[in-house]
Amino acid sequence: MDRTQQAASILAICASILLAGALIAYTPGLSRGAEFRFPVGIPPSLGASTSAVDVSSSDLKTLSLSGTGKVTAKANQATVAIGVYTEDRLAGTAIDENAGLMTDVIAAIKALGFTDEDIQTISYVVYPMYDWEAKQVISYQVTNMVQVKVLDLDKLGPVIDAAAAAGANKIEGITFGLSDELANQLKLDAYVAAIADAESKANVITTNLGITITGIQSVSESSYYPYTPYRSYSTADAATSSTPILEGTLSVTVTLNIVYIIE
Repeated sequence: MDRTQQAASILAICASILLAGALIAYTPGLSRGAEFRFPVGIPPSLGASTSAVDVSSSDLKTLSLSGTGKVTAKANQATVAIGVYTEDRLAGTAIDENAGLMTDVIAAIKALGFTDEDIQTISYVVYPMYDWEAKQVISYQVTNMVQVKVLDLDKLGPVIDAAAAAGANKIEGITFGLSDELANQLKLDAYVAAIADAESKANVITTNLGITITGIQSVSESSYYPYTPYRSYSTADAATSSTPILEGTLSVTVTLNIVYIIE
């Protein structure tokens, strides 16, 4: 084959490649302004492309501060765990004795105006005591505990005294709390105090640095801690003529994280 024929063959091959590429890239009905897609196998990075990036958020100048609000109030309700413990060589005897005493205890509590809704069983245990040397059960211990919800704290001392007089020999402790209405109000007051705390910090910073707050980007709650104290109690305390109960105060703490927009 001479040089003229070789040149003609090369031109024919190049023309075929160009024609095939044009046919692959062509999409019928493609109008001006429509998206152009590169042929399969040709990466878009080889062609021209543009992209829009929203950088408005990165242009914002912000000041992040936290504010804490704490509000306290006296507890207005409480729960107390009251129980009966019995032990006997026979399980049935220990159970029957425990049941009789607990019936008297509950009756004494209800006599003060409490209802079934105020009294809830929280544990009932029958526990065998072993003599490991003799390898046999020597007795059975029965413990029945109920929790009494006291909405009127003036009745807390009397309910303990009445239960002890009726046969209760286990009083595990008193937990003070807040009613839902009071707890919600304290939480809202704590939010207001947290906002005021953050604003006072922001005023000091902006005044001394010569910057201005133009808005708030975000607010998030970091923590909410209702504090509930627990007080121990023993049946020996119920031996007095009247059991004094000092409820003390409870606190609600809220922490807010605020991001201010500044200029």
